[in-house]
Amino acid sequence: MKLRIAYERSVNVLVSSLAMVAQRLPFLKNLTPIFGGAAGGNFAAPLTVTFVGTHSLSGQSVMIVPVNGGTATATVTAGDQFVWSFKASPHTLAAASGEIDGVEELPEGLAFFGPQSGVMSLGGVPTEPGEYAIVLKGYRRGDRLAGTTDPYLFTLTVAPGEDPPTPYEEFVATFWSGENLNDPLLVNATADPDADGIQNVMEFVLDLDPTKPDVMPGAFGIDPEDPQKMRYEVPLNIAAGAVAVGFEEGSNLETGWAEVLSENVTRTETSIVLSVPLAGKKFYRLKVVME
Repeated sequence: MKLRIAYERSVNVLVSSLAMVAQRLPFLKNLTPIFGGAAGGNFAAPLTVTFVGTHSLSGQSVMIVPVNGGTATATVTAGDQFVWSFKASPHTLAAASGEIDGVEELPEGLAFFGPQSGVMSLGGVPTEPGEYAIVLKGYRRGDRLAGTTDPYLFTLTVAPGEDPPTPYEEFVATFWSGENLNDPLLVNATADPDADGIQNVMEFVLDLDPTKPDVMPGAFGIDPEDPQKMRYEVPLNIAAGAVAVGFEEGSNLETGWAEVLSENVTRTETSIVLSVPLAGKKFYRLKVVME
């Protein structure tokens, strides 16, 4: 008789415990006691438990959850500001890490920020186009020694941005705007809108005004280091440093132009100097080549 009473009590305790678990864990879809509660000790249908996973059932699941409408994928243009925020549940983030192809790194220009109110952000200005499969982990502690989220795959596509304007494009944009910037007769390198005989590219190299007639700048004289030579110094636009500039010589103004030997030409950021023997009759001209 005592054994029967002990059995019934243990069955009732088990049924009550399982019922409490079912109330706390809504993902337990069906819960049927193995043992019947009646005194006869009859068996009921087997216990059926349906749940998301072992980690969820035990309360150990931690995960990265995007916030502010974020998703597991995002696209940004190279050179633009980017922010993607997330939090770890149930962790309060103290640190974060990301890796690409197993190496802990992030796309150039991006870094982690936070946490602020439990929210971390991945942000910055990405610079290199490409598609990045970033594996993220959040940590409970800043020293990363205890408590981490499960890995989370975040795919970021960095689209190519527009090429920045060249120094020449910036130069013409100081004189024209709007639709005029699309007019080849005004802005092309070989155009001469002010009809002064100096093409735009030369105006750029010499830092002249392509909208107003100019004369070729420069100073002629005797080379102070060698009185047997003529010296011609031409000021240059620092912004035109990538443009090839040199001198050519010829016996007439029509044909036969040849490049002056490099030993007779000195170029700096702000000027180019021609120094050649005074003997003989020759013509010299400045030549620019912009690729």
